[in-house]
Amino acid sequence: MAKFAATFKAGTPVIVEGKIKPETYTADGVEHRTISIKADYIRKIDYSSPNEASESNPAKPAKKAK
Repeated sequence: MAKFAATFKAGTPVIVEGKIKPETYTADGVEHRTISIKADYIRKIDYSSPNEASESNPAKPAKKAK
């Protein structure tokens, strides 16, 4: 997955599923906090073109229950 993620440019919208692990460490007497993510799944989000199905069949308002 790291090779796949390395192909993205900064700011590319993605979906990531996995575990978040907060960590702390001390360097030169200063405590630092970081967060790492162990990704199980990464998917690029493509906003460039709308869904063709929704273009050809616009959503109709829901019918009211009687």
